[in-house]
Amino acid sequence: MTTRRPGARFSPRAARRATRGLAGVVVGVVSAAGVVVVGAGSASAASVSVSDASLAWGLSGEQGGGAFFGGCNFLSAGKAGNTGSSRLWTQSDGLYSTHDGNVTVEKPNSSGAYAEPTWATKCQDPNGTAVSAGSTNSLTRNRVVFGKGTGTIDTAARTATIHWTGSFTSVFYGGLTYWSASDPTLTVNADGTGTLTATASGYGADMNDPGKWVALPARTVTLAKLSGVEVGAAGFSVTPDYLGESVSVPSGTTGQPAKSGSNQAYWGSFPQDFVDFQQSTGQSSYWFTSGGARDAAKPATPLTCSYTTGGTDPSDPPSSEGEQTITATVPEQAGEFTWTIDAGDRAVTLTDAVNKGAYLQSTGDLKPVKVTDTRTGAPAWSVSGQVGDFTGALPGKYLGWTPTVLTDGAGAQPGTTITPGIDGGDGLTTSATLGSATAGHTKGTGTLGAALDLRLPTTTDPGTYTTTLTLTALS
Repeated sequence: MTTRRPGARFSPRAARRATRGLAGVVVGVVSAAGVVVVGAGSASAASVSVSDASLAWGLSGEQGGGAFFGGCNFLSAGKAGNTGSSRLWTQSDGLYSTHDGNVTVEKPNSSGAYAEPTWATKCQDPNGTAVSAGSTNSLTRNRVVFGKGTGTIDTAARTATIHWTGSFTSVFYGGLTYWSASDPTLTVNADGTGTLTATASGYGADMNDPGKWVALPARTVTLAKLSGVEVGAAGFSVTPDYLGESVSVPSGTTGQPAKSGSNQAYWGSFPQDFVDFQQSTGQSSYWFTSGGARDAAKPATPLTCSYTTGGTDPSDPPSSEGEQTITATVPEQAGEFTWTIDAGDRAVTLTDAVNKGAYLQSTGDLKPVKVTDTRTGAPAWSVSGQVGDFTGALPGKYLGWTPTVLTDGAGAQPGTTITPGIDGGDGLTTSATLGSATAGHTKGTGTLGAALDLRLPTTTDPGTYTTTLTLTALS
């Protein structure tokens, strides 16, 4: 039996930042190596070093939205060179890249699996349709992923300091204005607050004056302010502060209107010093509520940090947290049985909850689970999943799933549908089969998936809720 503890431990946003409806739900998933990617794990007695930390963030919906000129706004890996003027990028420029050193740009497809886009697909939504500036829901959902971060984590003190090497470039209006962020550093304090800072550089531009173009001196800016962070043994996910944040801008420039009933669901701003920097790039008003048609796409999107801190000594006594260390030994067999999470990021963010009348519904897709079985005799196997309650005392029984076999192999068959327990039943709080195979099945590799279905009472308080999904393989 192998058990992986997928964690998604981060607290809901403070009530003062709550939006209308649920801001989203995150279900964490783990790697097959047994490393919990988000949240879960036993507390460490002291800080430990990490050298494999990853950081995934899309900044905002607008960072992948349609543009009124130039096709779309998009992310590019690396620090883009000087175009010499405010003009559209072309494929022949060689400025656009999806991979540079430890930095990768990716976006999801219709099944939720992330992959690097191409020049031709960078402005397409997950279904392959070109994004439109006419809709704030028409988004590419692209993101930047930093790898090989180094630093220290103290899960007992709930603190972290991690640094990454590399750059990405934020491009708006197809290239009329762009800037770069290099070598980000993430800091989390014991009270759950934190910052993500980086060295910002770029070119001074004005979307209303293409003739303006000047190199900007590099300076440190706060890309994101964080609150409610819970540092786990393998990572965390959190939505940076934006909702409810005010900002000041120079006189004579586009400012932030007062919060009102019509804009309170998305009213806010990125950090002040970040917006100050954007005054020079020409992008300023795209990083706070400005009264424009695209305001609803501007709030910050969830940021996920994951890392490996190593295991604990089996001789160590259980903590006061009521934990136990369990060691299991599986003897060597002919051939092998392995399973892995077939995705670079193991956190699943469900859609914003939609009012269906009798309940609020939020949906999404489990990260694919790849199963390989080459053992002699092909014994039966199964992979099951189970969740606990969400943060904020939200019962986990409200989550259900419909398993599926994404690619045939290893005799994989999908488990049965588990309906959300809003009207009765336990949902996924009782172990449920994701996929299985009978004895004597064909050898090979198959991939399992599941459509996740969360149904909540209409009286559920607004906020972001998270839970931990534990996957267990039996054979």
